[in-house]
Amino acid sequence: NDRAQSARDLRTDDSPFQRDKNNNWVTVDESALFIFTKGIVVGPFNDFCTYGNAVLSVEAEPWGSSIGNCPSGDGSVTFGGYNVASGAHSTVTGGMFNKAYEAYSTVTG
Repeated sequence: NDRAQSARDLRTDDSPFQRDKNNNWVTVDESALFIFTKGIVVGPFNDFCTYGNAVLSVEAEPWGSSIGNCPSGDGSVTFGGYNVASGAHSTVTGGMFNKAYEAYSTVTG
């Protein structure tokens, strides 16, 4: 997917990262924030989702499909599998096949 980039070389002269003793990437400046205006996807990217702005999606299971969580509402959050949070600021915090359609709605798997 050309929208989701990974495996970039983070070792530049002005990189905000360095390697720790376990070879993990850590921030150099402990007082700095990372600001993600579009969102963060941890796990598979859902090719069929129109991701909202300022969203978070976490899906750890390898479902073997490009159809997974879909936080399409602005400010929405999805955890679990195949969950949809399409209402603005809505959340689905676990489980599978759950849907939070209305603004500010929440479903706890």
